[in-house]
Amino acid sequence: MRQPTRSSYARRAAQLEPALGWTYLSREALARAKAQMDEESMGVRDEIGFLTIHQRYADHFFPGTSVLHTRARYAIFVPWLFEDLAGLTGPAADRALRERERVLAGRLREVGESQVIGGRVFPKPSSQPPSTVYWNALAVWGILRPRLDGRTISRAHAHRMLRSVSTATDDDGQPLLGFDPPFVPLPERPDNWRDGSITLRLATTEAKFLREHLAQLRGSGGNRELSLLARLVRTEAASPTGMWDDETRAIAGPDRTPLARAQQAANLAGVGRAIYDALLEHIVEANDKREVTTRHRDHLASTAAEYGAVAAKLNVDALEADIGGLPTKLRDVVTATKEWIVSKSTDPRPLFGVYAAAEARKGPRARLPLTPNGRARRLEWSNDEHGLAGPLHYRWEQVSTLLNDLANAE
Repeated sequence: MRQPTRSSYARRAAQLEPALGWTYLSREALARAKAQMDEESMGVRDEIGFLTIHQRYADHFFPGTSVLHTRARYAIFVPWLFEDLAGLTGPAADRALRERERVLAGRLREVGESQVIGGRVFPKPSSQPPSTVYWNALAVWGILRPRLDGRTISRAHAHRMLRSVSTATDDDGQPLLGFDPPFVPLPERPDNWRDGSITLRLATTEAKFLREHLAQLRGSGGNRELSLLARLVRTEAASPTGMWDDETRAIAGPDRTPLARAQQAANLAGVGRAIYDALLEHIVEANDKREVTTRHRDHLASTAAEYGAVAAKLNVDALEADIGGLPTKLRDVVTATKEWIVSKSTDPRPLFGVYAAAEARKGPRARLPLTPNGRARRLEWSNDEHGLAGPLHYRWEQVSTLLNDLANAE
């Protein structure tokens, strides 16, 4: 197959010059955006707050991961892209990086790669490019050096640091000491990095580089034991079939008991989400006088039957010992949901009060309140189009892809 040339990509770039620049967000804004992206990527709106449990356990077991991660090689692509642009700062660096990421998406799509960030919208630039999706991972995984105060440097700061490194020379043109680049020494770039056919398959040297960093990751908490991700990486094997498999539990070490508790919490959240949907469906029918199917109420019965036995074993105090105290109203929901499961009830309506109190955090977007505003929000909800509730997944799909990419390097 004839490969596109560098000049052909340059011509496309000239014809498709993006009109919008980047905006660098505050730490708080990035945190809110991350939470929203996690919600949307999980296929549900987190009305009650179960995402808190999801994020805390996922960050503990699999530090630096995100539901937006696709393939491991992006963790090397992003630093390479930044280093290629050494000397550029400000809007010029933003534009150049966005264009390089857009072109990279096209090159990867051209060879038939799947899970390409920006592949679906190409030739337009992605709204969540690799440099955004993987920036936190680069910091947590020790590939992006921290600031002197320990905080993560911004992308703008990384551009400025690279410019300082590239221009810091003495009178003889030799680099001056004392100017640390933002990234640790990276694997050597392949010959096809700048032009020609390129894939998302890791080279052996790249896999070794990532494995060395990931194998050192510690979980959260005071004991600072190796994380489950680090233990999985150290096996140098492909991903276990599931997060709850005996193979995964055997590797978990000190996290074996928290892992079992995470499964209990995941199942309880699955039942809790189904309860919320069933309550909403009932209110639409009984209070709003609209005809609806019993789709979510039927799903609650099957969800409770499938996940209730494991969920009923959850010790809420031990859960909080694992991941920290829960918001009061979320704790009330978790406790009430467990009691409902243990009671073998089939009617979720007695849980209305505690679920409505938890959803109140959504303010005017809450759907359960028996108010004109709540009714207006329910008019926007379609029980037949709303996805069926399921347990928390703790980013296992992304972790599995990462492990398989490392194992399948060539």
